[in-house]
Amino acid sequence: MMCKTFFRRHALWLFVLPMCLLVVDGCITVARKTSMPNTVHFRVPQYDMQGASKLSFSLSDTLNYSTEEADSEELILNAVLSDSSGEIVATGRIAPLTVSALHKNVAERNGQINFSFDILVPESLLSADRQIKIMPQLTWEAGHRMLERVFVTGIDYRRSQDKGYEKYYKYFSTIIPDSVDFVKAFGYLGLLKNFTDRNIDNKEFGEFGVTEPEAVEHYIKNYLVKWNNRRKARLEEVFRKCVKDPLERVAVRLDTVFTTGTGGMVYRYVQTMPTEPYMHRLHLTFKGSVNTWGRQLYTFVSPDTITYYVSSLAQMVDTSARYIEKTLARDVAVSTMAYIEFEKGSWSIDTSLANNAIELSRIRADFDSIALSKAFAADSVLICASCSPEGSLAFNSTLAQKRSESVKEYFSDYYTASAKKGVVFHTQYIPENWETLKKLIAKDSSVIFKEDALAVFAEEDQDKREALLAAHKDYKYISTSLYPLLRKIDFTFYLHRRIYDTLLTKVAVDAAYMKGVRALLDRRYKQAIEILGPYADMNAAIAYLCLDYNASALNILKQLEKTPMVEYLIALSYKRLGNRIKAAEHYKNATEIEPRLRFRASLDPEMSDLTHDT
Repeated sequence: MMCKTFFRRHALWLFVLPMCLLVVDGCITVARKTSMPNTVHFRVPQYDMQGASKLSFSLSDTLNYSTEEADSEELILNAVLSDSSGEIVATGRIAPLTVSALHKNVAERNGQINFSFDILVPESLLSADRQIKIMPQLTWEAGHRMLERVFVTGIDYRRSQDKGYEKYYKYFSTIIPDSVDFVKAFGYLGLLKNFTDRNIDNKEFGEFGVTEPEAVEHYIKNYLVKWNNRRKARLEEVFRKCVKDPLERVAVRLDTVFTTGTGGMVYRYVQTMPTEPYMHRLHLTFKGSVNTWGRQLYTFVSPDTITYYVSSLAQMVDTSARYIEKTLARDVAVSTMAYIEFEKGSWSIDTSLANNAIELSRIRADFDSIALSKAFAADSVLICASCSPEGSLAFNSTLAQKRSESVKEYFSDYYTASAKKGVVFHTQYIPENWETLKKLIAKDSSVIFKEDALAVFAEEDQDKREALLAAHKDYKYISTSLYPLLRKIDFTFYLHRRIYDTLLTKVAVDAAYMKGVRALLDRRYKQAIEILGPYADMNAAIAYLCLDYNASALNILKQLEKTPMVEYLIALSYKRLGNRIKAAEHYKNATEIEPRLRFRASLDPEMSDLTHDT
């Protein structure tokens, strides 16, 4: 099993050609650059080299790039001993490795950004026996990302790698894999066959002699098994010994065998990546190393940073709160309820009974609130009294009716005494409130035999139904805990607005819309379109533009008021759709009213050329 694992891990590199050239999404140019804006230089201080005899640094030493001296331009590879002073001085200088960005502003489109930079490797750093590893890294406010690495590999260095793999493969090929037939690979097959041919029909072979597995084990070359296992156990060790610097093919941009020419090498690194939340500025840094024969000569870390500014349409989003608008009708109804206690069989209001004083005071406060309202005026009040099922239906009907009339008389007298006229009182009554009782039983977990209790509601005769319920096992709980909740007075106030017309008003912030705006600002464009699309406003159009749905965005923008921002987005839509004439016309309309949009256009590479047309 171990040899299978190592074969899968390393077999891919065993057949790598010693000379190859792989370039992904970039180009190699042998040239020198004279002007490199926004440049990162990796340098160490210079030293005097007069009168020297050579003394090389050990290859195991690690040297870091430094920027302590602004005039330093070169890297020290070796040192020599001065014959005159006896001091160690530098020799073997090379020019610095340089990285430059051609554009600081990068535009976002379709949820992605595209940026590039050039890596200049000087001729003095290129050597057939070296490998240069350059590892770029991007950071931004909310995250970071290691970009694909760039490897520049010399021909002799690659040959050394290939030889290491050849040695490892030679060792690997001597191991008997687990997939082969164990007996055929490790057994004395001739002897085993002769033994089984002579004894296979002998009963004692199975019953009184040796078993077949024991026979097979006897004819196995145990010394060969042990030898093979020892070699398998040393696979990791041998691989590390033979392959000093394993080949890397995962996320590597350039792995090339080259010969030095008249100049250095320039590699243009082009990267496309999806945008992420808060990705407004990108900071590009580098680190890496120079190796020879599998050993690290020195490392470098960029002392400076290249900064890119990400231009996104999401920066144009209107973040103002959007409200839900609701049409308010002229006529409205407001309901409340009170538990007013009566003596058994009575309909007279007793303010000293139970909580009646509190309940009556609360209802009077509701009357006062409506009477003092500047927005509403009361037209009528409906008072509805209901009773529990105790007693006959005929008696409860009379009782409920008289209680509703009693409550009406109490509050109509209060209204008249307070000079609050113009309100009409109406009464209704529910003799036995079975509907509410059924709901209470269904929801109450304290009713143990719930199904049996609910079954009595199938009886249509209310007096018989009450008798069936009275015989139920849970009746005591129902009558003491649920029946009081049925004895209530419902008040419904019918009002009208003092302003006759219906009103359109903002009642609350539209939370769904603001969630869509948040998704747009966070670059989650698909989610933003799902939420904002039905609103068909400027933010919805921006969401469509961010995913390159330009026709959909244009259809929305044409229906909106032609503000400078809308005109600008219409120009952008036409530009993307290939209608340059229309794009220039709307761009001119936008910038004549709002000149600052010219700066915005300079941040959008696809719009910047329109600035020359207007």
